[in-house]
Amino acid sequence: MNYVNAVIADKAAFEHELDTVQPVFVVFMSHDCTACSDAMPRFMRISQGYKDHVKILILDCVDTPRHPRVDRIPMLLIYHHQALLEALPGLGEQALVRAFEQYAGRAAVTPGVKAPGKPASPAAPPPPPPSGASPHAPGYRPLPAGGRAGS
Repeated sequence: MNYVNAVIADKAAFEHELDTVQPVFVVFMSHDCTACSDAMPRFMRISQGYKDHVKILILDCVDTPRHPRVDRIPMLLIYHHQALLEALPGLGEQALVRAFEQYAGRAAVTPGVKAPGKPASPAAPPPPPPSGASPHAPGYRPLPAGGRAGS
């Protein structure tokens, strides 16, 4: 399957593609790369939930000038306001979910993917409050009179 959705001729064309208010996720890959062939279906599945919130460029390294931050493929570069925010090699599932949630500014529902930090099911208990929580920390609850929780 051909995932490439853009061809970049030079640095000026690349910078033009980055000129948007949305975060830009740029994937560098190659059709001859086994790791890329394994990673791209995962990337496409996860990115579906964010397609209206980010711009996605998928570039074949064969047709794209070399980028100094791309030292292996597959590689995801994340830009916002033309500034490189993160370079993510390998396109692992957890890292992709975290990156999309962080930079797209919202959580999406992706079939078969559990969002980091979320309970696995609605019946799962909430995470425990941080130890030594202060009254100013989110989730702080004072102990009931008597000083013992759950009594």
